[in-house]
Amino acid sequence: AINITIQILTKRGFKLDVPSRASSNQIYDATKDRIVLGDKRGSRTFLNVKESRKAAITTRVLQLLHTVLLKKIHITKRDLFYTDVKLFVDQSDSDGVLDDVATMIGCTRSNLHVVASDKGLVVGRIQFREDGDYIDCTKMGVGGKAIPP
Repeated sequence: AINITIQILTKRGFKLDVPSRASSNQIYDATKDRIVLGDKRGSRTFLNVKESRKAAITTRVLQLLHTVLLKKIHITKRDLFYTDVKLFVDQSDSDGVLDDVATMIGCTRSNLHVVASDKGLVVGRIQFREDGDYIDCTKMGVGGKAIPP
């Protein structure tokens, strides 16, 4: 983050260093009994016309994940997409960048509090409080209230 700040303040734009998730950069590690990423890396430069949109999407995903982690909540990949449909355009854009961000940080998507989908629904005659909000499932029709992970 400090390196990006320095790049921006010196009016050089900024460049994000992203590990390659390509199959050619995946190596089997027998000691860990799993596939790990090799050393190949790519970059996303904000001042490069071909890469600026992907760099903008990456910084937006980082911003959204920061908010999610500060609030200590979980969201779905679909929730992430719908926070900025105009920028992402297609959910595959936000999903791919989400995986890139997890790889950049060195963690899993679930460590970032993002899950593939909700775990279920609550429907019926039940009322409860969630983070200070009063939830009344009797007024939600057949849709119900999503249960986070």
